[in-house]
Amino acid sequence: MSLPPIPTPLLRWAPPPSRIRYARLGNAGAFDLPRVTLEERWQAPTLRDGRRTYRRVTWQTAPGDPRIVEDALVGYGPDGLVDLGLFTDSGFSPYDPPQVVLPAQPAVGATWSGTHTRGDRTSERSCSLVACAEHRDCLVSVAEIRRPDGVLVLRSHFVQGDGWSGYEALVQAPSRPTVRTWTEAVSRETRPA
Repeated sequence: MSLPPIPTPLLRWAPPPSRIRYARLGNAGAFDLPRVTLEERWQAPTLRDGRRTYRRVTWQTAPGDPRIVEDALVGYGPDGLVDLGLFTDSGFSPYDPPQVVLPAQPAVGATWSGTHTRGDRTSERSCSLVACAEHRDCLVSVAEIRRPDGVLVLRSHFVQGDGWSGYEALVQAPSRPTVRTWTEAVSRETRPA
């Protein structure tokens, strides 16, 4: 089976890793959330719907109690790096259409948007790429995601040559405290593309 190549500009900004480890921190209103260490393990690539895809399993690595917190499918193709869906107890639950994380030609100023459905949940996404203030060779994919139960703003950082290097997120929902989360201590192992 021959896998399609990853578009070169996308490969520069988001090379597929084999493993990413990071700490997630945050707060809910005035209360700090516990520091959690997470590890994403990207399985070997496969072909699905004309895309090079990777199953990305995220583990919470608490000593003596590791557990899966997300089981996702991501893809690389002509539309860029996309989230294709999640694996649940009842099987694969796709995003319709797939959610673009980075376009195939990542550049400051790029914008995209869409209405996405997964199961019975619909969200409106508006995204843009902005430059990092702290690093010259860094892009930030800013996604504002609106759902009936609230708003999520997700800022994913990508460093040229290294790939994903962390995120900040803000969740606002009616009658609930604002939740902020972010990553620290990101390390990654990159696989050959």
